[in-house]
Amino acid sequence: MIALAHEKNEKSKIRDEMSRKRSALTLEEAASKSAAIAANLMKMAEYRDARAVMLYAAKGNEVRTREMIEAALKEGKTVLLPITNTARNEIEAGEIKSLNELKEGAFGIMEPKQKKPFDDVKIDLVLVPGIAFDQQGHRLGYGHGFYDKLLRRLTKAARIGLAYDFQVVEKLPRESHDERMGLVITESSVIRCNYG
Repeated sequence: MIALAHEKNEKSKIRDEMSRKRSALTLEEAASKSAAIAANLMKMAEYRDARAVMLYAAKGNEVRTREMIEAALKEGKTVLLPITNTARNEIEAGEIKSLNELKEGAFGIMEPKQKKPFDDVKIDLVLVPGIAFDQQGHRLGYGHGFYDKLLRRLTKAARIGLAYDFQVVEKLPRESHDERMGLVITESSVIRCNYG
């Protein structure tokens, strides 16, 4: 129990530090870094080959995804965004054909108006936000576990974490239920997470 309390305390410290750094970004810095991240993503075979792509609607100073969503729609990909089911503490994937099909959902995050969930098995790629990632693909989220549950269900989807350079650390504290990324993309690098 002492070890678990220590992990939670470490996670809390990292969340505070990363949230402060992210909040300190100007709108211009966040937009410029996000554009570089989008450019790196679109060069990846995992993205180019994906037919059904699950993105997210950025909140606050998270890596911006609007241009990624627009590009994926323009390329004719099936574009999915999270629908938060607070009753079950889960995320489901909802399809959109346009950014006009979004409304404010749980936690003030924009999500598809249509509540018909998409079949998890058909999702080829999922882009995941986070507060921090490490070189091995571990992710620190907001502490609700929504994405960990989602990732356990997405058995064939490539998992890509999107982050600013400063959000990538050498090693994160982790728990047994924490799911890993296959790749982490920042404004200056693409990290392939080799974890066996």
